[in-house]
Amino acid sequence: MKKHVFFHRLLIFVLSVAMVFTLASCAQQKKPVPTPKKSEEEQNKPPKELDELSKAVEEIEKSILEMYERSKMPLFLQQEEIKKQEEKKKKEEGGKEQQDDQKSGGSGGGSGEQQGGQGQQASQVELVTPEAKEDEPKLEMQQMAKEVERANLAQIEELKKDVMELHGLWNAFEAKAVSQYVMHTSIVDFEDALNNLTKSIDSKIVFQSLLDVTQLYKYLPDFYMTYESDYPPEIDKVRFAAKKIQLLGEKKNYPTAKEALEYLSGIWMLTRPKLNKDSKDMINQIEFALSDLNKAIESEDDTIIKAKTEVILKVADELEKANSKKEQKK
Repeated sequence: MKKHVFFHRLLIFVLSVAMVFTLASCAQQKKPVPTPKKSEEEQNKPPKELDELSKAVEEIEKSILEMYERSKMPLFLQQEEIKKQEEKKKKEEGGKEQQDDQKSGGSGGGSGEQQGGQGQQASQVELVTPEAKEDEPKLEMQQMAKEVERANLAQIEELKKDVMELHGLWNAFEAKAVSQYVMHTSIVDFEDALNNLTKSIDSKIVFQSLLDVTQLYKYLPDFYMTYESDYPPEIDKVRFAAKKIQLLGEKKNYPTAKEALEYLSGIWMLTRPKLNKDSKDMINQIEFALSDLNKAIESEDDTIIKAKTEVILKVADELEKANSKKEQKK
């Protein structure tokens, strides 16, 4: 009887040990296996080629806008602005050579040369006639105009290089766009707009170049709609239309501005349902601004057009932030 009880207990012990090992092995098997990182295509994120294309368009727009805003200034202010930009560029590039030149040129015989130069200037002043003095401001203005023109031509040459690079970036993304079944019309429209930009820069027409680079923003959002984007891409179309209306208002082209407003109103109707509930106040601001903008175009008031388009652009930035998935994750 005792032997029977002993074997019975031993059997229970063996079964218990076996069960513990079985449960332990099952627990190890149930551990989550680390999944390999998905590629951009698997995550449906925009490819780097598209982001690089967008960044390049933004840089070109910035450069053309700088030229356009400068062209509206008086000549002497244009010259000052050019000097500031040139100094900034030198600092960005290091400016080391300039500092070395200043150090080497600042020592040895400077005072004697200055005195000699002052003596020559004094003798020249005595020979200047009243008529020549009257011509001095004209000559100064002519010299100023030449310097401004030289700087503008140099900037346009840089823009030409940037646009050539933009064509390369576009072709790199175009191959991806076709493989991702992006709408063919968007591809054709972007390429046409890019060709127009190339022609206007080549023709040195700054305002038309600004209009053409702005037009690229009408089609860029179409590409982002194919992928999982951080915020509704339609917001960029709202920005495009507001910028275009602002430019057309400055040139008092009210009929075309009216057409652009109709486009803006239509795209806004598509954008509004995609915005979250927390954006209600911003949505109302856009709609009031659109109503005011319509009145301003009808009354041909370019000052109010500029003010209301600025409001729309500012609120569009706020909407992007409020509807960003990155912000919502925080």
